[in-house]
Amino acid sequence: MAQLLVVKGSASGTVHPVFGERTVLGRHPQCDVVLDNVAVSRQHAQILEGHGNYYVEDLRSRNRTFVNGVEVDGRVQLRHGDQLRICDTILKFDEFHDDTQAAPTVETKAIESEISHLATLDESRIYFLPEPAEPLFDSSSVRRKIAPGRGDAQRSIVNPDVKLKAILEITRALGRELAVEQVLPKVLTTLFNIFPHADQGFVLLQDQDSERLKVKASLSRGPNVSEAVAVSMTVVRHVMKTGESILSENVTADSRFNRSVAFSRMQIKSMMCVPLVDEDDKAIGVIQIVTQDAEREFNGDDLDLLESLASQASLTLQNARLHEEAVERRALERDLEFATQVQMGFLPKSRPKLAPYTFCDYYEAAQGVGGDYFDYILLPDGRLAVTIGDVAGKGMPAALLMARLYSATRYQLLSCPRPGQAVSNLNADIASSGLGHRFITFLTVVIDLTQHTLTIVNAGHLTPLLRKASGEVRAIGKEQSGLPLGILGDTVYNELTVPIEAGDVMVTFTDGITEAMNDAGKIYGRQRLEAVLKEPLSRIDDVIKRIVTDVEEFDPQGNSRDDICLVGFGRSS
Repeated sequence: MAQLLVVKGSASGTVHPVFGERTVLGRHPQCDVVLDNVAVSRQHAQILEGHGNYYVEDLRSRNRTFVNGVEVDGRVQLRHGDQLRICDTILKFDEFHDDTQAAPTVETKAIESEISHLATLDESRIYFLPEPAEPLFDSSSVRRKIAPGRGDAQRSIVNPDVKLKAILEITRALGRELAVEQVLPKVLTTLFNIFPHADQGFVLLQDQDSERLKVKASLSRGPNVSEAVAVSMTVVRHVMKTGESILSENVTADSRFNRSVAFSRMQIKSMMCVPLVDEDDKAIGVIQIVTQDAEREFNGDDLDLLESLASQASLTLQNARLHEEAVERRALERDLEFATQVQMGFLPKSRPKLAPYTFCDYYEAAQGVGGDYFDYILLPDGRLAVTIGDVAGKGMPAALLMARLYSATRYQLLSCPRPGQAVSNLNADIASSGLGHRFITFLTVVIDLTQHTLTIVNAGHLTPLLRKASGEVRAIGKEQSGLPLGILGDTVYNELTVPIEAGDVMVTFTDGITEAMNDAGKIYGRQRLEAVLKEPLSRIDDVIKRIVTDVEEFDPQGNSRDDICLVGFGRSS
């Protein structure tokens, strides 16, 4: 397994393992590698593993990522010994770190091989018999109030060494088992090894959704293994309701079962039924084993042992369920990670280089994937369209609609020379797409690189801010803004054309900036954004970084923050 060693920074000497297909580095506490520095972006960079190779990729961080002093552009392969620099932290990449240890091997004889003449019964061979509504048990008739048997001399005597060996065996077997469907059959098989006189047994488990009891394991031994097993629901319900174990050494002489239809038909001589419990000690199932051998009855010691094994089985069952939940959660995380990579692929890989204009952008999703969108589209006539949008909502649904917006926007702007008509066509396409009641705020600014004009079409988006060379900040095109995309399919969108002069800077943004809320419940707001924009910063890179820094200083935790997207450009001469 590869690892990252912090060789310089506040956590110097710390080792971070690099495992899985994606390792995220950043300031957010949910990152795989957390770097506690305000200059580090919340999700700054990621390391991807594929076919044994490792790659680093910058996640559009404001201070960038460097490998061996060279800025990461796109995806860069990491090699053993490479130094990764994120702000003032330097991490050394160790590709060949080996933390594996020789696992102890234990020669164990399979439990199944020690038992002969066993047959597993499928659920169709288990049937439940109706029982009288009148209760068969009272509080004094269970657990230690054992029905009269045939005396100690005739009780089942299980060799202590055999018991110890079986307990160790079940501990080893269950300790290696992480699948719920495999735990309980192993438990039952082991019980038949411990109690060689057991003829039939079953495990019932409560379904987590329907709460109905279902057969999870069943076993039968002897010449009549093909016979179906009848289950007394009276016993099962009592154990489930009270959480108490039931033992009957001699069923035929036990007055509790005189009215039981099931026990009168099953030719049972002795039986034990114990609960399986969850972490709150609530019964979630039962284990029952019976014998038809009148000479070898179960006794109190047997019940003690069965309860101990049931306790171990309950714990293993809980662990197995937690493991399955973790596997499902990891699968979901992998899907989300893949979706994040796909979405990042829709965003521009590089910024336009079109003198005398310079461009800068910043993007950060609130939930890994998000609904904010931006793009740079070079049109056939040489103009450049800068687009930005915000899909209503967050997470996967918004990201899917954002992907649709990406392709549709490019098609309309590249095929239609008038931006207003292109946005009108885009709106009709979104409105007729059958995507429900979701809407999209959208803005496009088409830059004429020779005439130095901006043609703006706004579909319900936040109005862009234009900072003049004099320092004055103006909101552009509020009166010309139309409805968000997807509301009315026949909406016609207007164009507004304004000049851009040397020294001017324009910033477009989504509401993740202006609606950021701090712990005191205060909103960042447009006025604060305009105040930051008025600061005398000439380079657009510095302007965007200053805005992002100010938002993060205002809301350091970012817990309630929406997706964030900033796109800016300026004319230098």
